[in-house]
Amino acid sequence: MKAKHHEVILASIRKHSGKPTQHTFLNKYLGNEHPRYPISAPVLRQVAKEWMRAHRDMDAKTFSTVISSLVAGESSTEKFIAGMLLSYASPLQRKFDPGLFDKWLDHLIGWAEVDSVCTGDFTATEIPAQWKKWKGLLIRLSKSKNINKRRASLVLLCSPLRHTQDARLAAIALRNIEKLKHEKDVLITKAISWVLRSMVTHHRRTLQAYLKESEATLPRIAVRETTAKLKTGVKNKRPALSPSGSGI
Repeated sequence: MKAKHHEVILASIRKHSGKPTQHTFLNKYLGNEHPRYPISAPVLRQVAKEWMRAHRDMDAKTFSTVISSLVAGESSTEKFIAGMLLSYASPLQRKFDPGLFDKWLDHLIGWAEVDSVCTGDFTATEIPAQWKKWKGLLIRLSKSKNINKRRASLVLLCSPLRHTQDARLAAIALRNIEKLKHEKDVLITKAISWVLRSMVTHHRRTLQAYLKESEATLPRIAVRETTAKLKTGVKNKRPALSPSGSGI
């Protein structure tokens, strides 16, 4: 059963879009067959912001119930807006049990859904703030039989790694990478690349030492993109453009 606030949010999504659709190409690209509402990301963010402005006084328990309902929704769009609401939540609304993420990930399939809920401003602030609870969850997710949870054990760390020098985050990130680095699925190899690149600014020495020690056992794409980020500031150095605009 949808939470009352979920129904209101969904009604607003429908107001700004057409009927939910599926597309074979997008299904393959996004990694699931969930329907999606034809609504642009900026418009969806505006829906999220307007709802949050009207509910700034909502307590953490009620807020997390709304997120749980949206994450369990039929469409990917409901799951995407759940991630947006998490990023826009007030400091007090963020103080719910992080263990809910384990339950939410039962409903998230493919990189887009997982990343929309597991990255952003929420994780940047709350993982360091509630570290004792998050540490065990991150390790547990890395051992899951569910590949989406294993991906989450990595990407949950990307935002906090980019914003803090907390060595505990880097240690768990490398611990989880070691656990998962032999997997070949792109859900994992690209996540490893992303979390390593997230360490470039605040954990550079630790990252360089780890690459030197483990380069031969890491996914090639992770080594290539991380090395490029260390040298150039971007994961892929694009060729310069000729005056005509074509690549040289």
